[in-house]
Amino acid sequence: MFSRSRSQLVSIAIACALSGGCAVTLGVGVGSEESECAAEEDVDEGAELALHLAELESEAAILEAEGALHGAEVELELARRALHAFEEGEAPDKIREAEMGAERSKVELEEQRATLAQLESDYSRFGEDELATQTAEIVLRRHRARIRFGEVELHLAERELGRLREFELPKEVRELQLALHEAEVELRSSRLRLEVARLQRELDMREAREALDEDDECDEDEERRG
Repeated sequence: MFSRSRSQLVSIAIACALSGGCAVTLGVGVGSEESECAAEEDVDEGAELALHLAELESEAAILEAEGALHGAEVELELARRALHAFEEGEAPDKIREAEMGAERSKVELEEQRATLAQLESDYSRFGEDELATQTAEIVLRRHRARIRFGEVELHLAERELGRLREFELPKEVRELQLALHEAEVELRSSRLRLEVARLQRELDMREAREALDEDDECDEDEERRG
Protein backbone atom coordinates (compact mmCIF):
# COMPACT_ATOMS: atom_id res chain seq x y z
CA MET A 1 0.00 0.00 0.00
CA PHE A 2 3.00 2.32 0.49
CA SER A 3 4.51 3.90 -2.67
CA ARG A 4 8.06 4.05 -1.18
CA SER A 5 9.94 1.76 1.19
CA ARG A 6 11.90 3.07 4.13
CA SER A 7 15.26 2.53 2.29
CA GLN A 8 14.00 4.57 -0.64
CA LEU A 9 12.93 7.36 1.70
CA VAL A 10 16.35 7.36 3.34
CA SER A 11 18.04 7.68 -0.09
CA ILE A 12 15.76 10.56 -0.98
CA ALA A 13 16.58 12.25 2.30
CA ILE A 14 20.34 11.98 1.64
CA ALA A 15 19.95 13.37 -1.88
CA CYS A 16 17.88 16.23 -0.58
CA ALA A 17 20.43 17.02 2.08
CA LEU A 18 23.24 17.16 -0.51
CA SER A 19 21.23 19.32 -2.92
CA GLY A 20 19.70 21.45 -0.20
CA GLY A 21 16.34 21.74 -1.99
CA CYS A 22 14.18 18.76 -1.09
CA ALA A 23 13.13 19.33 2.50
CA VAL A 24 9.53 19.91 1.53
CA THR A 25 9.49 16.82 -0.67
CA LEU A 26 10.87 14.71 2.18
CA GLY A 27 8.28 16.04 4.59
CA VAL A 28 5.48 15.19 2.18
CA GLY A 29 6.76 11.64 1.70
CA VAL A 30 6.96 10.93 5.41
CA GLY A 31 3.52 12.35 6.06
CA SER A 32 2.07 10.31 3.22
CA GLU A 33 3.48 7.10 4.69
CA GLU A 34 1.97 7.86 8.09
CA SER A 35 -1.44 8.69 6.60
CA GLU A 36 -1.41 5.50 4.55
CA CYS A 37 -0.65 3.47 7.69
CA ALA A 38 -3.56 5.08 9.50
CA ALA A 39 -5.88 4.47 6.55
CA GLU A 40 -4.76 0.86 6.38
CA GLU A 41 -5.57 0.35 10.07
CA ASP A 42 -9.00 1.96 9.55
CA VAL A 43 -9.75 -0.40 6.64
CA ASP A 44 -8.81 -3.45 8.73
CA GLU A 45 -10.94 -2.31 11.63
CA GLY A 46 -13.84 -1.54 9.30
CA ALA A 47 -13.67 -5.01 7.75
CA GLU A 48 -13.73 -6.61 11.20
CA LEU A 49 -16.69 -4.47 12.23
CA ALA A 50 -18.50 -5.38 9.01
CA LEU A 51 -17.96 -9.06 9.79
CA HIS A 52 -19.30 -8.65 13.32
CA LEU A 53 -22.28 -6.63 12.06
CA ALA A 54 -23.06 -9.32 9.50
CA GLU A 55 -23.00 -11.93 12.28
CA LEU A 56 -25.42 -9.92 14.46
CA GLU A 57 -27.81 -9.08 11.65
CA SER A 58 -27.88 -12.66 10.43
CA GLU A 59 -28.49 -14.00 13.92
CA ALA A 60 -31.32 -11.50 14.48
CA ALA A 61 -32.94 -12.49 11.17
CA ILE A 62 -32.74 -16.17 12.04
CA LEU A 63 -34.18 -15.62 15.52
CA GLU A 64 -37.06 -13.66 14.02
CA ALA A 65 -37.71 -16.38 11.45
CA GLU A 66 -37.59 -19.07 14.15
CA GLY A 67 -40.08 -17.12 16.26
CA ALA A 68 -42.41 -16.76 13.28
CA LEU A 69 -42.10 -20.49 12.60
CA HIS A 70 -42.99 -21.36 16.17
CA GLY A 71 -45.99 -19.04 16.04
CA ALA A 72 -47.14 -20.62 12.78
CA GLU A 73 -46.87 -24.09 14.32
CA VAL A 74 -49.00 -22.99 17.28
CA GLU A 75 -51.59 -21.39 15.01
CA LEU A 76 -51.80 -24.53 12.91
CA GLU A 77 -52.36 -26.72 15.95
CA LEU A 78 -55.06 -24.35 17.23
CA ALA A 79 -56.76 -24.36 13.84
CA ARG A 80 -56.75 -28.16 13.77
CA ARG A 81 -58.20 -28.37 17.27
CA ALA A 82 -60.86 -25.77 16.49
CA LEU A 83 -62.03 -27.68 13.41
CA HIS A 84 -62.02 -31.02 15.23
CA ALA A 85 -63.87 -29.61 18.25
CA PHE A 86 -66.51 -28.05 16.03
CA GLU A 87 -67.06 -31.09 13.85
CA GLU A 88 -67.04 -33.57 16.74
CA GLY A 89 -68.69 -31.51 19.46
CA GLU A 90 -70.18 -28.10 18.80
CA ALA A 91 -71.88 -28.85 15.47
CA PRO A 92 -73.56 -32.11 16.61
CA ASP A 93 -74.63 -30.41 19.84
CA LYS A 94 -76.25 -27.58 17.90
CA ILE A 95 -78.06 -30.09 15.69
CA ARG A 96 -79.30 -32.08 18.67
CA GLU A 97 -80.46 -28.94 20.43
CA ALA A 98 -82.36 -27.78 17.35
CA GLU A 99 -83.87 -31.25 16.86
CA MET A 100 -85.00 -31.29 20.48
CA GLY A 101 -86.53 -27.85 20.08
CA ALA A 102 -88.46 -28.96 17.02
CA GLU A 103 -89.51 -32.22 18.68
CA ARG A 104 -90.61 -30.38 21.82
CA SER A 105 -92.73 -27.98 19.77
CA LYS A 106 -94.26 -30.91 17.89
CA VAL A 107 -95.14 -32.80 21.08
CA GLU A 108 -96.61 -29.71 22.71
CA LEU A 109 -98.68 -29.02 19.61
CA GLU A 110 -100.00 -32.58 19.56
CA GLU A 111 -100.89 -32.29 23.26
CA GLN A 112 -102.73 -29.02 22.64
CA ARG A 113 -104.69 -30.59 19.78
CA ALA A 114 -105.57 -33.59 21.90
CA THR A 115 -106.66 -31.35 24.75
CA LEU A 116 -108.79 -29.28 22.39
CA ALA A 117 -110.44 -32.39 20.98
CA GLN A 118 -111.18 -33.65 24.49
CA LEU A 119 -112.64 -30.29 25.54
CA GLU A 120 -114.78 -30.09 22.44
CA SER A 121 -116.10 -33.57 23.21
CA ASP A 122 -116.77 -32.71 26.87
CA TYR A 123 -118.53 -29.41 26.18
CA SER A 124 -120.63 -30.89 23.40
CA ARG A 125 -122.69 -32.68 26.05
CA PHE A 126 -123.83 -29.34 27.48
CA GLY A 127 -125.04 -27.87 24.23
CA GLU A 128 -128.44 -26.79 25.66
CA ASP A 129 -126.88 -25.07 28.67
CA GLU A 130 -126.28 -21.43 27.73
CA LEU A 131 -123.81 -20.78 30.54
CA ALA A 132 -121.88 -23.94 29.77
CA THR A 133 -121.87 -23.02 26.12
CA GLN A 134 -120.41 -19.58 26.83
CA THR A 135 -117.79 -21.05 29.14
CA ALA A 136 -116.88 -23.69 26.57
CA GLU A 137 -116.47 -21.07 23.89
CA ILE A 138 -114.03 -19.11 26.04
CA VAL A 139 -111.99 -22.19 26.95
CA LEU A 140 -111.98 -23.56 23.42
CA ARG A 141 -110.98 -20.20 21.94
CA ARG A 142 -108.05 -20.07 24.33
CA HIS A 143 -106.88 -23.56 23.37
CA ARG A 144 -107.29 -22.88 19.66
CA ALA A 145 -105.03 -19.84 20.08
CA ARG A 146 -102.46 -21.99 21.85
CA ILE A 147 -102.57 -24.42 18.95
CA ARG A 148 -101.94 -21.60 16.47
CA PHE A 149 -98.99 -20.44 18.54
CA GLY A 150 -97.72 -24.00 18.73
CA GLU A 151 -97.96 -24.39 14.96
CA VAL A 152 -95.91 -21.23 14.46
CA GLU A 153 -93.33 -22.35 17.02
CA LEU A 154 -93.03 -25.75 15.33
CA HIS A 155 -92.61 -24.10 11.94
CA LEU A 156 -89.88 -21.81 13.28
CA ALA A 157 -88.10 -24.68 15.05
CA GLU A 158 -88.11 -26.77 11.87
CA ARG A 159 -86.81 -23.83 9.84
CA GLU A 160 -84.04 -23.27 12.39
CA LEU A 161 -83.07 -26.93 12.18
CA GLY A 162 -82.97 -26.82 8.39
CA ARG A 163 -80.95 -23.59 8.38
CA LEU A 164 -78.42 -25.11 10.76
CA ARG A 165 -78.00 -28.25 8.68
CA GLU A 166 -77.94 -26.66 5.24
CA PHE A 167 -76.27 -23.29 5.77
CA GLU A 168 -74.94 -22.17 9.14
CA LEU A 169 -73.00 -25.25 10.22
CA PRO A 170 -71.53 -25.96 6.76
CA LYS A 171 -70.51 -22.29 6.58
CA GLU A 172 -68.71 -22.49 9.93
CA VAL A 173 -66.98 -25.69 8.85
CA ARG A 174 -65.78 -24.05 5.64
CA GLU A 175 -64.46 -21.06 7.58
CA LEU A 176 -62.58 -23.31 9.98
CA GLN A 177 -61.22 -25.37 7.08
CA LEU A 178 -60.07 -22.15 5.39
CA ALA A 179 -58.38 -21.04 8.61
CA LEU A 180 -56.65 -24.42 8.80
CA HIS A 181 -55.48 -24.14 5.19
CA GLU A 182 -54.15 -20.62 5.79
CA ALA A 183 -52.30 -21.85 8.88
CA GLU A 184 -50.74 -24.66 6.85
CA VAL A 185 -49.64 -22.20 4.15
CA GLU A 186 -48.22 -19.84 6.76
CA LEU A 187 -46.28 -22.69 8.33
CA ARG A 188 -44.74 -23.65 4.99
CA SER A 189 -43.91 -19.99 4.32
CA SER A 190 -42.30 -19.64 7.74
CA ARG A 191 -40.12 -22.68 7.10
CA LEU A 192 -39.02 -21.22 3.77
CA ARG A 193 -38.28 -17.84 5.36
CA LEU A 194 -36.15 -19.55 8.00
CA GLU A 195 -34.23 -21.44 5.32
CA VAL A 196 -33.72 -18.19 3.39
CA ALA A 197 -32.44 -16.48 6.55
CA ARG A 198 -29.94 -19.28 7.13
CA LEU A 199 -28.72 -19.19 3.53
CA GLN A 200 -28.49 -15.41 3.67
CA ARG A 201 -26.40 -15.68 6.81
CA GLU A 202 -23.97 -17.99 5.05
CA LEU A 203 -23.77 -15.64 2.08
CA ASP A 204 -23.29 -12.50 4.20
CA MET A 205 -20.67 -14.16 6.38
CA ARG A 206 -18.79 -15.46 3.34
CA GLU A 207 -18.73 -12.00 1.75
CA ALA A 208 -17.61 -10.35 5.00
CA ARG A 209 -14.83 -12.91 5.52
CA GLU A 210 -13.70 -12.55 1.91
CA ALA A 211 -13.51 -8.78 2.34
CA LEU A 212 -11.45 -9.22 5.52
CA ASP A 213 -9.17 -11.77 3.84
CA GLU A 214 -8.62 -9.40 0.90
CA ASP A 215 -7.49 -6.67 3.29
CA ASP A 216 -5.12 -9.09 4.98
CA GLU A 217 -3.69 -10.14 1.61
CA CYS A 218 -3.17 -6.50 0.64
CA ASP A 219 -1.33 -5.89 3.88
CA GLU A 220 0.92 -8.90 3.28
CA ASP A 221 1.64 -7.75 -0.30
CA GLU A 222 2.59 -4.30 0.91
CA GLU A 223 4.86 -5.74 3.56
CA ARG A 224 6.60 -7.95 0.98
CA ARG A 225 7.05 -5.03 -1.42
CA GLY A 226 8.41 -2.95 1.45
